[in-house]
Amino acid sequence: MRYLHQFIENDLKKRMVLLSGPRQCGKTTIAKLISKNYHRSLYLNWDQIKDKKIITKQSWDQDIEFLVLDEIHKKKLWKNFLKGIFDTKNEFLKILVTGSARLEIYQKAGDSMLGRYHAWRMHPFCLYEDPLNLTDKERLDRMIKNGAFPVPYLAKDEIEVARWRTQRWQLLLREDIRDLENIKDLQSFELLAELLKDYAGGMISFSNLAEDVEKSPKTIKSWITMLEKLYLIYLLTPYSLNIKRSISKTPKLYFIDTGDLEEKNEGIRIENLVAMNLLKRIHFIEDCYGEKISLHYLRDKNKNEVDFLIAINKKAVALIEVKNSVKETSSALIYFKKKLKIQHAIQIHADLSSQKFKSNDIIHISVTDFFKTPIENRRFWEF
Repeated sequence: MRYLHQFIENDLKKRMVLLSGPRQCGKTTIAKLISKNYHRSLYLNWDQIKDKKIITKQSWDQDIEFLVLDEIHKKKLWKNFLKGIFDTKNEFLKILVTGSARLEIYQKAGDSMLGRYHAWRMHPFCLYEDPLNLTDKERLDRMIKNGAFPVPYLAKDEIEVARWRTQRWQLLLREDIRDLENIKDLQSFELLAELLKDYAGGMISFSNLAEDVEKSPKTIKSWITMLEKLYLIYLLTPYSLNIKRSISKTPKLYFIDTGDLEEKNEGIRIENLVAMNLLKRIHFIEDCYGEKISLHYLRDKNKNEVDFLIAINKKAVALIEVKNSVKETSSALIYFKKKLKIQHAIQIHADLSSQKFKSNDIIHISVTDFFKTPIENRRFWEF
């Protein structure tokens, strides 16, 4: 995740930077790294009463060179507030805004900061990163079991992992949701979050969830959107050349933290891990290069399905299927590659002992080998 460090520093020379990502994925670490380049820096967190007063009154010293505003999206009219600061700041002041909610979603309705910021999305560790210098097998096993967030990934015992995960859920589902949304029935909201684990890697049934939680489907959809805003889950839409039609179809669901799925079978957890690694790379390509790149799944009326499809400017460029082991090539992968005339089709598997090979015009490769290409590679699916 430290790979973002230099990119953010470069953007700070030109505009304000908005850095969003789930709690405890490393945003504060990057802010501290960048602050070392300045003689006078200041970190303010909206969650802290003392800092909230300083932010509200804008009473920080005027000679500050680097200002970090954390969780400012919880302030009412936060976009107008930032716009005012940016438009009246000293020329030498650099501003980094960090937040544990999806700031790009909260920005959509009337973006008053257009042209004043660059946005970056941060994720936990991925299979390309390894601060522990583990073997491929050790790294994969650890990410599947503990998840990829720094604290549980680096943890030395299972108790530390369990305590961290419990605290994270409490912060997300109680404190953060209280600050951002008006939900009166928190118990039902927490129940929904737990029930969603049963849908990991699959399509959501809003009607079934509504029945289980005893809420309307409309409420369930609204709550699921909130959970996505808070980086607990990610919704993957089906691919369609008709974008409106794609959005209206049932999405698939994945968890940002694969460690949340510890009771699920290994196949689901590996697919979830692949989804998060793909999402991290696609967000980087969007944020760094400005490309209109997106991640989807593919399914037709005959129930032929491929786990992931990468599209650039709405055009499908790569198909990716995830399997536990090296067996026969996915028939759906072969079918859609020919039907959509897609050049790149890859079958990823968890068997790390086999070498990369090609069969039926499909590349077979292990999950760790597939993600060994650098994050900065704009066409990481090409072999």
